[in-house]
Amino acid sequence: MAFVSSINNKSLNVIVWHIASFLLFVMSINLSACARQPRQEYTQEPMQETEQSTDMDNSSKIVGIVDGCKSRKDYEDWLSDYGLDYKIVTSPAEADSCALILFCGGPDLGITPERDKLDSLVYEECRSKNIPIFGICRGMQIVCYFMGAELIEDLGELNAKHQKTADWKSRFHTLILSNGEQWRVNSRHHQAVKDVPFECSLTGKSPEGIWELLVAADSSMMLVQCHPERSEMRGTEVEQASINYIKSKLE
Repeated sequence: MAFVSSINNKSLNVIVWHIASFLLFVMSINLSACARQPRQEYTQEPMQETEQSTDMDNSSKIVGIVDGCKSRKDYEDWLSDYGLDYKIVTSPAEADSCALILFCGGPDLGITPERDKLDSLVYEECRSKNIPIFGICRGMQIVCYFMGAELIEDLGELNAKHQKTADWKSRFHTLILSNGEQWRVNSRHHQAVKDVPFECSLTGKSPEGIWELLVAADSSMMLVQCHPERSEMRGTEVEQASINYIKSKLE
């Protein structure tokens, strides 16, 4: 009997040892799985935040050039010369990723209906999303028109001083600023803004009284009738003021 009891005790000890080993093995698997899971979540979330942050930083430093301008390369080269990034805006939604929208020069309002419509839609997007605006020549005229201003359809006799020459060269005249300064600017237009539809911190007129420069009091827009993007204007006061305004909206 003692011999049998000894065998039973040994068998029982073996069984207990196996059960304990199995339980420890199961527990070690569960603990390992629990330890790994939080580390996977932790490494994924910061990566997503970093990518989103980078996208936001990039989009906040882009100039949007509204599509439709035949001389678009002049504007692209101008911005590129100053190391500024730009994109071509072909729809209102594309303006949302830009720090500033540039409305370029071009034909009179009504000649290119598709471009007029795109300009109007992008303008509305800028105003609803508080996106700064920079307008050049036609760009100045259409922005003021969208805001309710009247346009001078043709300058008549003043075209001899403001419209480009027969061989497509620019004319030049003095720009008289509201702060007393006088700048020399180029001129290539036969239409103009008749009245100013918003409060300005700085304005400029030609000697004949034609509105040539408007800077909004809230700094939401700067509009110029001349063409600072053209190579003939590099380094001039109006060109530097224009590029400085654009840069200020990319900071």
